[in-house]
Amino acid sequence: MKVTGPINVFNPAAFKKQFEPLKLNLQYFSEPNDPPADPPNSDDPPSDPPAKLELSEEELQKKIEAESDRKLAKALEKKQKEWEDQLDQRIADAKKDAEQYAKMTQKEREDAEFKKRLEALDKRERELNTKQLRSEVETDLKDEGLPAAFAESLIKLEDNEKIKEAVTSIKKEFDAAVNNAVKEKLRQDPPETGSSKITNSSHTSKAEMARKNRIIK
Repeated sequence: MKVTGPINVFNPAAFKKQFEPLKLNLQYFSEPNDPPADPPNSDDPPSDPPAKLELSEEELQKKIEAESDRKLAKALEKKQKEWEDQLDQRIADAKKDAEQYAKMTQKEREDAEFKKRLEALDKRERELNTKQLRSEVETDLKDEGLPAAFAESLIKLEDNEKIKEAVTSIKKEFDAAVNNAVKEKLRQDPPETGSSKITNSSHTSKAEMARKNRIIK
């Protein structure tokens, strides 16, 4: 600590300022014989690289098969769990139905059984009607020279009149597309020589081209 000028005890701020602390360089207070920090030893031998795993072809094949078996076993275990869950759900549903059935009176049981039979018959009837309708629509489409693949979409209309109207509309558009293709083909083909062959050959070629341009022959 050093004193700057005459001491003024009546002024605290001036008194504190006069007694300024000494600024010291701490490096002069260090021990002269302190050893320096050890530098990294560059002579240390390098660490060994990780050993490579070498397998024969037979050993590699065994590892591949073992991994495949593990994945297959895991997939089967997952599928087995799904089957068990589905079975448990069916058992629970059957148990619930049995409990509800047990609570019914004799009249309610008879009504429930009758309703169940009606639902089964209705489902069976719908399936038969759909099958018959599909067959009829496919026949109509073939008669009109149209693809039978349209039947699957048409039977969803579930109305014979609407289906007939749809078939007529499809037929009209289909024939128009074929005629346009025939006209385009005739326009590109060179005309035949000889006026006597023009009429017959044009009709024949048009019919033949129409047949070739149809999706179903």
